Amino acid sequence: MTDTPQMQPQFGLEYQYIDCKCLAQRWGVPESWVRDQVRGRSVDPIPHVRFGKYVRFRWLGPELDDWMRRRIVGVNTKSERRAQTKEGK
Repeated sequence: MTDTPQMQPQFGLEYQYIDCKCLAQRWGVPESWVRDQVRGRSVDPIPHVRFGKYVRFRWLGPELDDWMRRRIVGVNTKSERRAQTKEGK
């Protein structure tokens, strides 16, 4: 029997893969909205993993966190967006 290395996230965090319904419940939004944000026509789709017709999200993953941060509305967000646009992000 061969031992295969386990993929471990940085800093000992364990990611949890959740479905659209669970993500919608955690964010307090309709499940239909989450599904719309995953479809190809979305300008900036929610980062997800596709297993055929099944869609899962990596809860506590950096991709989902970055996506959420881009939507934070606050004092510095306009200047941060301008800086990101200039940098080509």
